[in-house]
Amino acid sequence: MIATEIFRKNHRTIRKALVSLDRALLMQTAQWDIIAKNLARYLEIELREYWGSEERWIFKPLRETGPDAAGVVAQMEQEHRDLDTLLHEFKALTRCPIDAGIAPLVREKGLALAKEFLHHMFLEEEVGFTLAEDRLGLQYLEECANRVHLLKQAEKGLEEPAAID
Repeated sequence: MIATEIFRKNHRTIRKALVSLDRALLMQTAQWDIIAKNLARYLEIELREYWGSEERWIFKPLRETGPDAAGVVAQMEQEHRDLDTLLHEFKALTRCPIDAGIAPLVREKGLALAKEFLHHMFLEEEVGFTLAEDRLGLQYLEECANRVHLLKQAEKGLEEPAAID
């Protein structure tokens, strides 16, 4: 497995969460406010580690392969910052109870977040990751995948309770 495959797999998981959010907001299901709160929290936690790995292992070395790649990387990193801003706005709206006064704004911000995020992931996969696979090579991407797996294993180790002697 190579690093871009791991990130594509992460995208599928994030995509499912965004589709759930989009559906709940559009259909105003009975539990839409709870779904919005939970997904805002999930996305904030999930994206911190994910974006860091993606930028560190794929985009940083890709930037060095030429001015065209540097432009693609700059665009992807700017979109990460823009999405982070949208996510913070959405999360701030979902912190308190969602009443009829802010429900339309929660819906608007949530739908915008889902739309922009889905578009960003499409561009990453079709442009950024494809370019990385062409420029960085299989061996490098395999090494990165191993590092990402090691980081995930270390992360799981931190979640286990301490042994009591």
